[in-house]
Amino acid sequence: MRWLQLQVVSAVLIASVVGCGFNPGTSGESLSSGSAANSGTGTGSGGVTGSGGIGLTGGGGVNGGGGDVGPGTGGMSCGQSSVPVMPEPPDILILQDRSLSMTMAPDGSNCMGNMPTCSKWSQVSTAVVAVVNSAAGASVNWGLKFFGNDRSTTCGVQDGAAVDIAPATTSAPAITTSFGATTPQTATPTTAALNSAVKYLQGVTDTNPKFILLATDGLPTCGGGGATTDDSTNAEAAVTAAVTAGFKVFVVGIGNTMGDMTLNIMAVNGGEPQVGAATSFYSVSDTTSLETALTSIIGLVASCTIPLTGVPSNLTNVAVSVDDASGNPTKVPEDPANGWSYTDTSMKTIQLNGSYCDNIKGGTYSNVQFVYSCDGQAICIDKLANGQCGDAS
Repeated sequence: MRWLQLQVVSAVLIASVVGCGFNPGTSGESLSSGSAANSGTGTGSGGVTGSGGIGLTGGGGVNGGGGDVGPGTGGMSCGQSSVPVMPEPPDILILQDRSLSMTMAPDGSNCMGNMPTCSKWSQVSTAVVAVVNSAAGASVNWGLKFFGNDRSTTCGVQDGAAVDIAPATTSAPAITTSFGATTPQTATPTTAALNSAVKYLQGVTDTNPKFILLATDGLPTCGGGGATTDDSTNAEAAVTAAVTAGFKVFVVGIGNTMGDMTLNIMAVNGGEPQVGAATSFYSVSDTTSLETALTSIIGLVASCTIPLTGVPSNLTNVAVSVDDASGNPTKVPEDPANGWSYTDTSMKTIQLNGSYCDNIKGGTYSNVQFVYSCDGQAICIDKLANGQCGDAS
């Protein structure tokens, strides 16, 4: 009879562990994201009791309160846990023209000493600084390279960047400072700048997708004949070479460029031409239109595919949440059309779809969380002030 009682207790213990949709790991392994370590000693008080009143204490580690499996050999936490997950941010190197013509107004007229407010340079710097510091800009790793950037010659381009590729928290303030300390004073050595940008990005070792954002106000110069010689053919080829190297190029034309044909070819060669507009490059004429163009480009390169880094395997009771514009946690429905879905059967990556993807790209949603718990336990995304769950699954 005593043997039968012990068998009943063992069966209850096994069932209590199997009931959770977690990978328990091996003895002594520490589970991530709030899961308790497998080694330890539990307490039988309030726990499993066999027939005949035989109580289980000590090494089994079963805590009867609420039905959770507490610390103990082979145990784990069955409470709700979450892991913050986010798309890999794209790396964007801004390749900014600082030719002397940037001191003029967008229509090509002379600013007549009013450069701080009327010039293409002032409008570009204002727009770029605003975008890299915006909510949408926070989803990008930014870098900045001016051309020309060799003080010894108007056509010179030195390797490296004024601001290295880094998360916006670091790069945005640096870009703000760098624009404030720079003035236009060169020709337009676009070909050399593109080749140097490719060399720089090849040295950036992260796995994030990488892009070049070329912002210029006119025809490429510094061809074989000198600082004023049209170098369009070589610049067009340099864009193609950048794409071949793995870096697509967005082309932004600032003001009356007098080189629309060249910039159109460069935009097409860059693999990211503007669609549904009069030009294949992004044509901008003021601060507002440039901010709009830059924000649109962020939306195109932002990813809605999210690797589940740090998430335990074999989960079956799961949910996804985001913070809305007011910072309130919001449940994302599991929906391949407008919500979230796994990208494949391995369940190691999810995809945000529809409006949820759009809002992540636009910066309206943030703080994506992958939430999980034991099978049969409700997941609470929005816990109300009264302790109730505003959105349970």
